[in-house]
This record gives sequence, C-alpha cells and structure tokens, in this order.
Amino acid sequence: MMQNSRQGNAGKAYRAIGALVAVLVVALCGASPGAAQSSAIRSGIAANPEEGIVVGPFLFSPAVELSWESRDNIFFTATNEVSSDVYLARARFMFELPIYDSYVRFSYSPQYRDYGNWDQSRPWTHYVDAAAAFELPSGLKLTAAYSFVSGSQETREIDPGGELVFGDRAFEKHLANLEVAYWMTPTDGLRVTGTLNDVSYTDAPQNLGGIDFFDYSRLGLGAGWLHQLSPTSVLDLSYRHEDFDATPRGSFFDQRDTTSEQLTLGLTGQLTPVLASELQVGWRTTEIDDGGTAGTEEFSSWVVSGSLTWEMAHGSSLVLDVLRWDYPSAYSTNAYYTATGGSLTYNLNRDRLFGSARLRLQNNDYEVGGRSDDITSYGLGLGYRFTNLLSLRGSYLYEQRESLEQYSYEANIFLLALVVGY
Repeated sequence: MMQNSRQGNAGKAYRAIGALVAVLVVALCGASPGAAQSSAIRSGIAANPEEGIVVGPFLFSPAVELSWESRDNIFFTATNEVSSDVYLARARFMFELPIYDSYVRFSYSPQYRDYGNWDQSRPWTHYVDAAAAFELPSGLKLTAAYSFVSGSQETREIDPGGELVFGDRAFEKHLANLEVAYWMTPTDGLRVTGTLNDVSYTDAPQNLGGIDFFDYSRLGLGAGWLHQLSPTSVLDLSYRHEDFDATPRGSFFDQRDTTSEQLTLGLTGQLTPVLASELQVGWRTTEIDDGGTAGTEEFSSWVVSGSLTWEMAHGSSLVLDVLRWDYPSAYSTNAYYTATGGSLTYNLNRDRLFGSARLRLQNNDYEVGGRSDDITSYGLGLGYRFTNLLSLRGSYLYEQRESLEQYSYEANIFLLALVVGY
C-alpha cells in the first residue's frame, strides 16, 4: 500500500511537470519572429530573438531542465552508504524589462526531486528572484535584489561555507540587498549597502547527530569609496558591520549571536583584455555576544573572497576562486568555523560544444573539539547545443571529506541533463 501510494504521488508530480513542459513548449513555439520584432520596436526594446520572447514590454525567457543522477552516498555518511538514482525537473520563467541603461527582472523556478531508494517527505523546492538597477544621469545608481527559497535539502542556501552536506528540514529563506552609489566625479564615488538574510524552519525541531538547525537573521550595513581605475575596472574600499541573531532550538546549544566588523579592498572589472577580477581582501573580526562555548576565541584574521578569470582562445576561460571567511556553525560544540579554500575551473565554450573541469580544495577549521575538515572535490562535464533552445550535458563529480569519523565521507555523482529553453 505504501509503495502504491508513493508511486501515485510521484505520478501526480510527473504529470504536473509534464504540464509545465507543455506550457513551456507552447511559449517557445507560439510567438512568431515577426510579431516579436514588431512588439520590440513599439516598446523601444532592442530584442534579440535568441535571448527570449518579446511579450509586450518584457523579454520572456522560459526554460526547463530534466536530469538524472546516480549517487552512491545520498546522505554523505561515513558508513552504511545508501546509493540511489535521483530524478529532477526544474522550470524557470523569467521576465526582464530593459530600460536603456537600467533594467527590472523577475523569475520563478519550481523544482521537483525524486529518489529511487528513499521516500523523501519534501520533494518540491521553489525559487523566486527579483532585481532592478537604475542609473541616472546625475551619477546616482540604485541596485536592489530580493530572493526567496522554500526547500529542505539545499543546504548551501543556509550554510554557504559548506559545513552541512545533507538536511531534510523544511526552511524558508529571504535575502534582500540594497545598494546606492553616487559618483561625485567621473572617477570617484561613494557607496552605501544594506543586506538582510532571514532563515526560518517551518517544521518541528530536530537534533540529529549534534546538529542544531536554528532560525537566524543576518543584518549587514556598509559604506565605501569607489575609484575608477580604468574605463572597465573599479577599486572599492569598504567598511561593513554585521549582526547575526540566532534562535537555537536544542536545550544544550549556546547562543550563536555574533557581531562582525570588516574592512576590505575590492577590485572589480576587466583589468586587461583577457583578465577580469571579482576579488576582495581585508580584515574581519567576529565577536561572540555571550562569550560562546568555553575555549572559543573570537575570529580576527585576514579574509578573501572572489575570483580571477582569464579569458582564453575560442571562448574558453580559466577561473580561480578563493575563499577565507568565518561562518556560524550548526553543531553544538562550536559557535563558528573558518572556511579556507580555492578552486580552479577550466570552462570550454567552442561552437556548439561546452564543458568544464574543476578541482577544489577547502579546509573548515573549528576552535573546539579538535575538528578540522579537509574537503577535496573534482569534476568533469561536457555538453552539446543541438540548437539555441536545446542542449544535452553529462558530468561526473567526486567529493571527499576527511575529518572526525562521524563527519567523514566519500561520494560519487554521475549526471545527465536535458535543457530546453533560453
């Protein structure tokens, strides 16, 4: 009876996904190029038919991805690994309104995931994103962004440092960013930023293996000086203050509230015709408001975040990502951990062929308990664009975490995905 019920629920979900795909196909095929171009002219949009469908003043870019994965350790455990096939369908409906040098964008992405060997309780994930940028002749530039995620297994959404590898707690995440920049002269400007990140869990509290999935909110305020080094690159000297307010759910967990101050120097833009930077380096201090667990010291060290990109021949590129930052811990012993690592990625993009090869090394270090995670991952992917609206790709990913026994694991993931749309 349970198996039949599960198959019935999966069948309903697949029929819903089929309906999404059908709607997408109609959207992709229902607008004639002539009508789209005429609408573009009336609205003043320089539309590219290869980038979307013109719907009134908006550029509509629908897409759907259907993928199959083979995983040998779906729970990322040291022993008793469970292997399973994973089937995933994700659609994206994006609308964009270009306004000369400004824009407004909105997208919604529903996602369904199904495991062959595990009865998950929450197969659906929903993503909502909105962004806008307005650049005025006076030198004032306003940028705003908002994203919402409702899911359970997307642990990187709530823990970007990679401490958590698997979870099945339903959560909702709201992330809002606001930036106001004013260029006083052609080469110098001031910038003010604000960020609010709020995460809350929507089901009953659980403590699994010492993990505390707690609600939290992070408020960040910053100000900086901008200097135009060249027509394509900007130097950014910024100060930022952050308050992290947590609500632990377990009785033996200390308060995780922290206050952080940081000073960073950033370099953004095209440095040379082949080298681009999205890099910031500086110093950051994080104090634990209640003193933390015995033996825990405040974080006070250099930090770095961002990437350098080398554009190569035939549309290929080599990307170096670097990271050193402190993140709140979801385990009972430590208030925070320090993630230090980097990755090197080669991206291939030649005619209809595309792919990538990636190696990443990272260490997550903890103040208390003698825990130190050495994380190694590498992967290879290759894809082919049959048309501008249809592509197929496959990939392999290996990841290993060497740590205390209860946190160690090895995992292999094979993926095959079909993408239809823009």
